Amino acid sequence: MGRDIPITVHNLGSPAGKALDFVREGLYARMDAPMMALAVRIPVYLVNEAQMDRLYPPERRRFFPEEPLRRRLRELRERDPWDDEDPFAPLEDLDRWGEDLRNWNRVKDVVAVGLYVRGSAMGAQGRDFRQEVLRLGEEEARTEGAEEAFLDHEGPVIFLCPERVVGWAEEKGVRVALVQDKVYYHELGHALMDTADPYPDPYGESWGRVVEESLANLVAWRRFRGQEAAWVPRLIQDQPPEYRGYAAAAALPHPLFWPEIAHLRVPWEYWEEWWWRYRHFLRGIPGRLRTFLELPFSPDGGSGLYRAWRESKRRGLWREPATQRFWRGVARLLLEEGV
Repeated sequence: MGRDIPITVHNLGSPAGKALDFVREGLYARMDAPMMALAVRIPVYLVNEAQMDRLYPPERRRFFPEEPLRRRLRELRERDPWDDEDPFAPLEDLDRWGEDLRNWNRVKDVVAVGLYVRGSAMGAQGRDFRQEVLRLGEEEARTEGAEEAFLDHEGPVIFLCPERVVGWAEEKGVRVALVQDKVYYHELGHALMDTADPYPDPYGESWGRVVEESLANLVAWRRFRGQEAAWVPRLIQDQPPEYRGYAAAAALPHPLFWPEIAHLRVPWEYWEEWWWRYRHFLRGIPGRLRTFLELPFSPDGGSGLYRAWRESKRRGLWREPATQRFWRGVARLLLEEGV
């Protein structure tokens, strides 16, 4: 399969793999240069549901349940939003492990549909584990050379589950290609933000997951235009709250502020108070004028946040207390907007 298209795609045992089309021009036309460079370099492995469930790390089967989160945020809104010394601390106890929740089987169909694995994590996987993953696949669906490529691969990789892509598309009544592209761009978004490897990654923290997943969906959503761009939020709405802050990230209101944020030397207190006061100010303005005031800030703010996150990970700045507090505050803001 990989010899016929610009990117490398192997089917490890997914009967539904034939439903995914990697030849379409539209898949590539939406990519910018940085994304295309990673798409050409990072192979895609198609896996069935059993294989994806085995590959999906247990520590990532976590999410914020929507109703408890909504209630907690409602309680917090009754207080001055910058009273908390740590803006994310009041939410951390709601970060639940999927294995302990009955609805994980529903959530996993829209979460464990794609998976980006860092190069260091792939290198840590032993041959026995990879053989186990292969045994869970359908041999008849496996493409030539896929087994050898998977067993020998050491760099970063993207896994896609065609069964879940097709199921999600059927449930929403949209084209399979739309779901495929959204999921693939989302995983490429993770690859674009993977600037910490092999150093510690803040994704392991609940606030880090909120920032990363929201920004990965922002990267994916911005690939689309017109009606397709309107359908992607419908897909994202099916995902847990930490995936849904993409719109808030896109609407951050000050492009001139981000050069300082990129070096993460602006105190969270300044940003948090400015942001909340700005939003409360806008609520008192008539709708058309408010829209006019918000629109000029939308694109650059989200791009700046994305660049700042990459830089924070690359330089390890997220581990500094003041910087971490900033990102914890951003995570709270994204959750607030996501529900």
